[in-house]
Amino acid sequence: MVDKNIDQFKVEVDENDILHLKLGDLTSKELADLRTWADKVRKMIVVLYNKTGKEVLTLVDITDIKKYDAEAYSILTELMQNNKQYTLKTATFGGNDYIIAAQDILLALSGRTNMKNFKTKEEAINWLISE
Repeated sequence: MVDKNIDQFKVEVDENDILHLKLGDLTSKELADLRTWADKVRKMIVVLYNKTGKEVLTLVDITDIKKYDAEAYSILTELMQNNKQYTLKTATFGGNDYIIAAQDILLALSGRTNMKNFKTKEEAINWLISE
């Protein structure tokens, strides 16, 4: 059996030290993968912060999220709260209206104010790199 979740959760850093993240569906079947991913993200943000001496810019591809459950919300809320002090801006792109509404709730739960959603990756990157 092929693991279709292998590409659903990614953590990468580009040459400009922007953290690129990708999320797939967030249902009970994916919770173990989501926890592993969240741990990687948590560590990578601190590593980037320590390396650059600056708060981190984060780009999140939410195109593939079609479903989520409450436990996923808890994991993501905790991640966002833990990384708040290390993150300058977070831009998401690609989510449908349902997922964007869920993201707004996540923002309220986490207390973050430095996160915004965009239709395209290009718009998201332009906002991240703007002053």
